[in-house]
Order: sequence, then C-alpha cells, then structure tokens
Amino acid sequence: MAKITQELAIVLPTLGKAVFSQPTGKDGPQKVELRPVLIKGERRYQAESFQNSKAFHQNFTDLGLLSWAEENLEGRFRQVLLSAETESRQYVLKRDGSYKKTGGAAVLPRPGGAQAHNREKDYLLREGENIPALVDLGVFTKDFSIVRAKYDKFRQINRFVELVDQGVRDEKAERIRILDFGCGKSYLTFILYYYFAVRRGMETEIIGYDLKADVVARCNEIAARYGYTGLRFEVADVTKDRLADTEIDMVVTLHACDTATDYALAYAVKRGVKHIFSVPCCQHEVNLSIHKGGELDLLLEHGIIRERVCALLTDSIRAAVLEDAGYEVDVIEFVDFEHSPKNLMLRANFTGRRRSGSRERAEALRAAYGFEQSLLELIPQK
Repeated sequence: MAKITQELAIVLPTLGKAVFSQPTGKDGPQKVELRPVLIKGERRYQAESFQNSKAFHQNFTDLGLLSWAEENLEGRFRQVLLSAETESRQYVLKRDGSYKKTGGAAVLPRPGGAQAHNREKDYLLREGENIPALVDLGVFTKDFSIVRAKYDKFRQINRFVELVDQGVRDEKAERIRILDFGCGKSYLTFILYYYFAVRRGMETEIIGYDLKADVVARCNEIAARYGYTGLRFEVADVTKDRLADTEIDMVVTLHACDTATDYALAYAVKRGVKHIFSVPCCQHEVNLSIHKGGELDLLLEHGIIRERVCALLTDSIRAAVLEDAGYEVDVIEFVDFEHSPKNLMLRANFTGRRRSGSRERAEALRAAYGFEQSLLELIPQK
C-alpha cells in the first residue's frame, strides 16, 4: 500500500511545494500546502492549512514534518501534488486508503535558461505562496500565480523585502516590534508582517500610524481578514501625538510627508531603535527656506533644479544626523511600485559608532544658506 508520507519523504530534500486538496471529511482544513522556508538561516518546512477562509501556519524540521504529515494528512485528502526541483507527481486516494500515482512530469527550465531559474529562486517571496496582500494588489491570482502583466511590481515588492532582509538577516531574535509611520493604504505593511511572522516564523508586532481614521479602520479590517493578529493600525500624528513607549526594534517610514519623516527619525534616534528604513516624500522645508549664500548659488537658479537639489540636501542632512547619532547609513535607490518612479531609501542600523564631521558640515551649510531642517532641530548636536 503506497503511503503518501513515504512519497513525501522521497522528494523532501528537493521539495518546492506540496498541495493536499479535496478533503475526505467535513472537519479539518479544506487544503494544506507545504513548502520549504529559511528560518534563521536553516531550512525548515512550513505547513499552511486553509480552513473557514483563514490560513494557519506551522513550521517543522524534516523529521517533524513527516511525523506531522503521517498523523494529519495521510488518507485525509483525495488529491495530492508533490512538486520538486526536477519533477512533479500527482496522486489520488483509492477506496482501500492507498494512493495511486496518476501523473508525473519533469519540471522544465523557465525561459532564459538555468541562470534565469536561479534568479527566480533567489526571490524572498515566491509564486505559489499564500500572500493575501499580493492577491488584493492584483499581483497574484486567487490561486497565487503571478499575473504576468504585474511581474515588474512583483519584482519591486521583492526588492523592498530584500532591502529589509539585508538589514536584519543576521538577527537571531525570536521576536520583532515595528512601527510604520504614515502607513496609509500601502500593502507593504501587510507584506512586511507576512515576511517576519510567516516566512521567518518570528513573533511579530507591527503598529501602523496614519492621520486618516477611515484608512486606519480599513487597514484594521484587512488585518483581521488576513488573520494577522500581531498587526494593528492607529490614528496618530507623529509630529505631536504620544506614540508607543514599548521597546521598538524597527521604524519604517514610507512616504511620511515632508517633516513627518524627520519626526519619525527623531523618534527612532531618541529611543535607540536598531533598524530604520525611510523613503522620504514631498520634501518642501529646505526648498521654502533656503536663500543664496555661497558656492551652491548656481543650483538655486531654476525651480526644478532647486527642488531636486533641496530634496537631495534634505536626505544628506538626515543621513549626517543619523551617522552622528551612531547609525551606519546606506542611501539606496528604491524603485517604488505605488508612488514616484524613483526614490531614495535611507537604511540605517544602530552600531553606536559615531561618524565625525558629517553633522558639522550640515550645520555649516545651514548657517551659510539660512534654511530650516527639522531633524537638525529635533536631534541636538552632541
């Protein structure tokens, strides 16, 4: 008698995905999907069970998965698909309780050859994963296949997750707390929660702040629908309201408008938050207050050049203040999928090592050109 657990054990070392569907009974999940995941740098296997429009996740070692499958999956689903790196196998449940192999095929390389296939495997978020935010965005179909017309957006979202992953991949913590300032209706907040809570298996708490009550209410409804119990949204103005006073590991500001970015960065610096990911937006403060005063006067002659120079100057000052406060800062081009086509991301990790000179140069420019810049005021020079 062929046991599906034995068949699973054969393909487990190269497993891409396993799908158990058409349950034999009314109780229990309607479908179960298995896939390999990396948790703290080690290969694990995630079981995602779908029941009553909700998804439940469990992570296992290889032996733990086989033991769990023997107890919970064996004989309980009429159809099974086992997809590995080199082949896929399909099975149906027979009346005697055994499984019959009904199909099998080699997995063909994707267009572009092995190199393109390897690049796709490197994506942190993969086709076939139950990522409800990508379904709602129209990037995934309801069966979690990529909508080919949205492939660029899929790549851009993966780029965002990759930038976050690069900043925290060496962390060994089992939990993470994140504040997202000016979250708006951005589904990146939901994807960030999925990455930490589901993919990395961490105890995750994210609070999203926004000024609009209707947006906050809608986002809380979505979080509840997704079953994201550690994600909540609150109405707050970062420039004046009292915010979370618990220990925070990461601050995210994606398009917090104008000086709201500075207040979010100041919050992070004052609390010694370890990780900062900031994509500024509509930076008017310096542009409205700067006057001619030295060698950069030529760059202030024409409006569009002046605007761009002031935006770059603002981000440079922010980076300088963060470096002076003990952060290692990377300025990265971030191609956003929802707003302007090109932005800069400030990615900062707290090391405690101050970089001398940057803050002083920023202060000298302010003295020469008379502009206002909120972060310079919010974080006094030491």
